[in-house]
Amino acid sequence: MDKIQVSGIAFWANHGVLESEQQQGQRFIVDASFSLDTSHCGDVIERTVHYGEFAQDIVTFCQGKTYRLIETLVNELATHLLCAYPLIQELSLTLHKPNAPIPLHFSDVSITVNRGRTVCYLAIGSNLGDRECYLNSVCEAIETDPQMKLLAQSTYLETKPYGITDQPDFLNGVMKVETIYTPRQLLAFCQTLESRAGRKKTRHWGERTLDVDILLYGNQVMETKELTIPHPQMHLRSFVLRPLHEIAPNLRPPILGKTVSELLQALRDGEEMPHLPKEEMQ
Repeated sequence: MDKIQVSGIAFWANHGVLESEQQQGQRFIVDASFSLDTSHCGDVIERTVHYGEFAQDIVTFCQGKTYRLIETLVNELATHLLCAYPLIQELSLTLHKPNAPIPLHFSDVSITVNRGRTVCYLAIGSNLGDRECYLNSVCEAIETDPQMKLLAQSTYLETKPYGITDQPDFLNGVMKVETIYTPRQLLAFCQTLESRAGRKKTRHWGERTLDVDILLYGNQVMETKELTIPHPQMHLRSFVLRPLHEIAPNLRPPILGKTVSELLQALRDGEEMPHLPKEEMQ
């Protein structure tokens, strides 16, 4: 991927924890680089990113609002730029605060963030109320969120409940999306949708109005208290693999070592599959 850099964008702004910083302001400097495909520009400015406008946009954003933390400022700036310039695939921002109020001799204070667009897969399910309406609400939320883009969606599959059978049948599906959310931000997005649908924690593997799970986040592998990627049970659940196979049969999830087609066939053949750390799904 090609890269454009704009370095040393200097401006005066009012960011900082101290009241004096917010009132008097100080000098900030931003170094920015972004990746995009320039091979099809054809000498037409509209097919690339105008780096002059890009630099001015950085200054305008940073002077438009006061932030206490430069960490918050640079993250919000990254989100703004990725939403404003859809041709940018990856973005790196370094924000310098050379006159930070530190009572020691120092040359600079800076923070660097790297953000970009990531292809993810979400599993959705419902077995209470208007199941199709709840699943459709996920699609509607994605299509109205500037940080999300729906790339593909499976048909809905009716399945028998797993684990606890004395509950209604489920309607399940899988979505392929592109997002600029980090994994934790994407998790918060999914949990917000569940909350809006009135989901309440009942019994494990029990009934729910809406379930939205992150299956894959690019090729990233992570395990925290809140989130494990890839989803630790996805390769053991036909109600996940069947709709996923519909939209991405040749996808090869990290760790698992097989394509979705191979994982689905292995499940049908009753092959012994590894169990990753436990996490609730259906």
